[in-house]
Amino acid sequence: MRYRFTARQRLRRAREFDVVRKFGRPFRSPPFIFSIYIPSGVGEGKPVRRLGIVASRRVGKAVDRNRCKRLCRELFRMHQHELPDNCDCVLVVRPKFTDFTFRELEKRFTQACQYLNQKLTPP
Repeated sequence: MRYRFTARQRLRRAREFDVVRKFGRPFRSPPFIFSIYIPSGVGEGKPVRRLGIVASRRVGKAVDRNRCKRLCRELFRMHQHELPDNCDCVLVVRPKFTDFTFRELEKRFTQACQYLNQKLTPP
């Protein structure tokens, strides 16, 4: 298993963010909103799990927003294998994000992954 977060794993265009937010399944918690979307007709090859992070000015100053984004990337990097193959994810950081420790954030993120895996897999 590889625990990397490469440039190929990033959502870059606003259109990609909009698709995930519109058609994806959300998981809401106090520190963040985590949405996941599995696009149809994905090409064959290696599975790619992509992440986009949204941190508005309500979260805090630039230093705080950048720290939140670093923590989000680390959470995704460590737990990306718990997500379905070929999925797009958007993590929206809420203002309370900075009040949580990394362990608490990790616990919430794994809960989100488990919840969304249950919702996305057909019975």
